[in-house]
Amino acid sequence: MSEPLKIAIDTSPLLGGHARRGIGTYTRELLKALTTRADLTITRITRRRKIEKGEFDLIHYPFFDLFFHTLHQRRGQKTVITIHDVIPLEFPEQYPAGVKGSLRFIQQKRALKKVSWVLTDSEYSKAQIVKFLSFPAEKISAILLAANPEIVRQSREQMALVREKFHLPEKYILYVGDINYNKNVPQLIKSLKFLPDDISLVCVGKNFSPQPIPEWEAIERQVALSDVSERMHFCPDVEPEAVAELAAIYSGAKLYVQPSLSEGFGLPILEALQCRTPVVSTNRGSLPEVSGEAAIYAEPEAESLAEAIKQVLDWSRSERAERVEKGFQWSQKFTWEKAAEQTTTAYKQALERS
Repeated sequence: MSEPLKIAIDTSPLLGGHARRGIGTYTRELLKALTTRADLTITRITRRRKIEKGEFDLIHYPFFDLFFHTLHQRRGQKTVITIHDVIPLEFPEQYPAGVKGSLRFIQQKRALKKVSWVLTDSEYSKAQIVKFLSFPAEKISAILLAANPEIVRQSREQMALVREKFHLPEKYILYVGDINYNKNVPQLIKSLKFLPDDISLVCVGKNFSPQPIPEWEAIERQVALSDVSERMHFCPDVEPEAVAELAAIYSGAKLYVQPSLSEGFGLPILEALQCRTPVVSTNRGSLPEVSGEAAIYAEPEAESLAEAIKQVLDWSRSERAERVEKGFQWSQKFTWEKAAEQTTTAYKQALERS
C-alpha cells in the first residue's frame, strides 16, 4: 500500500465573513470528509504559515477571489484551487472591479496559469471558468457539493419554537442566502404581489438588514413599490452554527424559492429538499444540475416565479407528500463523502499530470 498523500488545506475561509457563507460550508464539510480518508494526510494551514520544501505533496486553496490577491504561489509547490464561480465576470456592470480590482484580476489570472489543477462546483461553472479565465478544461474537475447532513426536517414543536423566536408568520415561502445582484431578490419580493395575501416571504441571511449599498436599496425600493412591507420578514440573526433553527425554518416553509439569475451551485436547494420542503427554482446557471427533476422551474421574473409558487401551493396533500419524498431522495444523491472521493481523484491527477 502506497503512503498517504500529504495535503495542506488553507482554512482561511473558516475565518471572518466567509465562515457564514457557502464557501465556509464547503471548506468545513469537505475538510471533515477528507480527514476520514486513509489515503490522505490532511494538515490545516493559513496563508502566512511557512512551508518547508517537500513538506506537502500539494496545497489546496478552497477559495479564489477574482479581484483580490488570494492566490499565494509557493515556489516549487504543486497547487490545487477551488473556484466556486465567476459570476462577477458574467455581470460586469453590476460587479464593477474598479482600477485596483482590475489590476488585481490581471495578477490573479496570471497566477492561475501556474496552478496544477482547478476544482469547481458544477459543469456550468467549469464552462464559465474556461470562457472567462482561459484555463484549460482538461485541468478542471467539476465536483458537485452536498448540504450539511444535519439540516433535516424538524418536529412540529421545534418549528413552533423557532417561529415564535423569530416572529415568523404562519404561512410563508422562504429564501436563504445573500443579496448580491445575481440572487435576484427584488423579483422574488415583487412576486408577492401576484400571490394570495396570506402568504408572506421570509428571507434568511446576515445581509438582510439596512445598509448603504445598492443591493439593499434595491430591496427596500421593491418592497415599497410592491406594497408588501407587512408580508416581508427579514431574519439576519440566524447563526451559522444554529443548524437546528435553520432546519426548522426550512421545515416550516410552504416552499423554498431560488430566484437567481446565475449560480455556481445552490446549497440552499439541497438543504430545503433534505427538510422535505418543495423547491421552486429558476433554470439559470448550475441550478438545473442541483435541482434535477426535484424542483418546479420558473424564469427569473416575478410573474413566472409567482406562477410556479402558486402551482406548489395548489398541490393536494397527497401530491405534496409524493413530491417532497421525491425531492428528499434526490438530495440524498449528494454527499460530502462522494465529493471527497472525487476531490482525492483530482489531487492525484494534479500530481500525475502537472
